[in-house]
Amino acid sequence: MGTDVEKAIDELNAKWRNYLARIMGMDPTGTFQVAQGALGLSAADSSGLFTMTDAVPPDSATGYYDPSSMNKRSEAYRNLLYALQYESASDLRDALGDMYTKWLVFKNKWIETNPLDDQVKIFTAFANQQLDPIAAKRAIGVFKKANLDPLGHAIDEYLDDKNKQEFSDSAGNTYSLYKYIPSIDTAKKAINTGATIENIEFTASKEDSKLKHTFAQGAASGFYNIFSGEAGVSFEQLNTKAATSDIEIKGRIGKYATIAVGPVEWYDSSEVKRGYNNKDDFNVWDPNSDLKWDNFFSQPNGSLARYITEFLLVSDYDLTVTIHASFSSEEYNQIKTRAKFGIWPFFSIAATATHTTDHKHNEDGSLSYKTTLAKGLIQIWGVSFQNAP
Repeated sequence: MGTDVEKAIDELNAKWRNYLARIMGMDPTGTFQVAQGALGLSAADSSGLFTMTDAVPPDSATGYYDPSSMNKRSEAYRNLLYALQYESASDLRDALGDMYTKWLVFKNKWIETNPLDDQVKIFTAFANQQLDPIAAKRAIGVFKKANLDPLGHAIDEYLDDKNKQEFSDSAGNTYSLYKYIPSIDTAKKAINTGATIENIEFTASKEDSKLKHTFAQGAASGFYNIFSGEAGVSFEQLNTKAATSDIEIKGRIGKYATIAVGPVEWYDSSEVKRGYNNKDDFNVWDPNSDLKWDNFFSQPNGSLARYITEFLLVSDYDLTVTIHASFSSEEYNQIKTRAKFGIWPFFSIAATATHTTDHKHNEDGSLSYKTTLAKGLIQIWGVSFQNAP
């Protein structure tokens, strides 16, 4: 896709973001981001909410969310805990002497393959392998005391299964996710008492693409297409034609609402702040870890550089996207059969899509794309995020 087309879609995404911020009361000057991708929430459980909240949002006005490729906050947080040192590390250093560095190397190698093992178990294995029995017993006692300090408590909470919830997929396979607030019941209650917008009237040529907040990566993340589907030169030409035309979105949103989101007991913000506030301090950071301050907190690509604080939820909508270009019958059929993952801005993953779609080739050659979401089903259309810590 050429630079001019990418710029056109950047501006289009920014316009849609600004329009939604205005009509839904989101902060246009802050870090409100339009979300695209697999955004449908299951009506039966909280898995969709937990998966989405665990995503580390890109620093952009539009973010594409795909569970298979998203950076996970829970995994980045685990890596941070293992990259920090205990506040009482000096006692352990005194007990181990020259063996302290070997302990850090041993721990780092162990957690590469067993990241969820108990810390006392790891240290006990090290002590019994590397120290004589008397020194090992003394060192294990010191470590158990050190493990009671805030970092040790944070690691224990992270490893505790009570802070995870099991779910089942459509094939009956079970998997666990770290818990967040709110639950699906809270989301349902919020959307049931939400507001209605009777007239959605977005016309790209009439909207402002200027962003009052400066995003590090521009107005888009991951999607520079109008049609998402199979690759090929002819399909790129259709994307180019669509991107350089005017686009309208009209219709109705039956319900929308916002909900605050965040982690529960498995996440200790004080340990995150301790790491954040002590850049390159090796009394806080493990000098033998491959991960340093920049890996977690540098903007825009640190694994904990941002986190989601709020969702914009929608339900019960009926919307029509019209692309005012002149498409031939052949081009229309090509789009209809090959745009498998949607048309801007309603991209999704086919297997998890909750909305239904219908295409129409209009008399003037333009393309209309109708998308509906039934009452009772919920999607996430946007997020608000904050920068670390």
